Amino acid sequence: MYPAIILVSFGVSWAIQDVIAPVLSAKVSSAYRSLSPKDRVDWNNRLLSSCASIVLGALALYGFLRDSGLKPDVVRYESPYMKVACAIVVGYAIADLIIIAVRYRHLATPLMILHHVITAATCIVCGLMSPLAHFYGNMQLLAELSNPLLHLRRLLTLSGWSYASPPHVMTSLAFMTTFFLVRVATIPICWYGWVYLLMPQPEYGRAEYATAWRIAIALGIVLHVLYLYWFYTICLMAKRSIESLRKEVKKK
Repeated sequence: MYPAIILVSFGVSWAIQDVIAPVLSAKVSSAYRSLSPKDRVDWNNRLLSSCASIVLGALALYGFLRDSGLKPDVVRYESPYMKVACAIVVGYAIADLIIIAVRYRHLATPLMILHHVITAATCIVCGLMSPLAHFYGNMQLLAELSNPLLHLRRLLTLSGWSYASPPHVMTSLAFMTTFFLVRVATIPICWYGWVYLLMPQPEYGRAEYATAWRIAIALGIVLHVLYLYWFYTICLMAKRSIESLRKEVKKK
């Protein structure tokens, strides 16, 4: 079932980028119709990412609410919600990496490529191939809920809204808050649970799990460092928006 979900996710992701997003955007947004080809590619890709993030974040949240097996001290448990989400992630990440490769000059950012590779690898190794620590994997998927606001901020810019405009400032502050809640504030919770709740379990020390643990810990560290770096840049951008708004208010 999961290979089929990967293929469907791949196909739908490509369709959103090249068919659905361009057609719908051209019909409903005059700003989109006036964009350069490069900015249209960026716009379409952000709609794709937003759709994927909403689906994945909703699945992760639903999993926490409905799946009683997702607990921080459970070593081995296969969550069907998380496995479906991981399959969607893999299909989307592969499609988006190919899209980035095809349109490298328009979309490529090294950190985003690194993020896609790490996320896909984590989902394959720790989500689909291994029934280990699915609570913590689901926490990573929940972090996707911050992405739509990131892309909305960029879409506002492409639509002609300045950094000082109230919609832009409000979106920047909402994004900063959401990013902190689902990506930064969860870091100490994740590592506390891993060290003090998961590792003491007798089953944790089984030899056949050693490689999976090493991979999961290494990828988790890299992702969390990226989150902290991104949060720093997000705070700087939010500060710039607020300062721009203050200058506009003083002029009036």
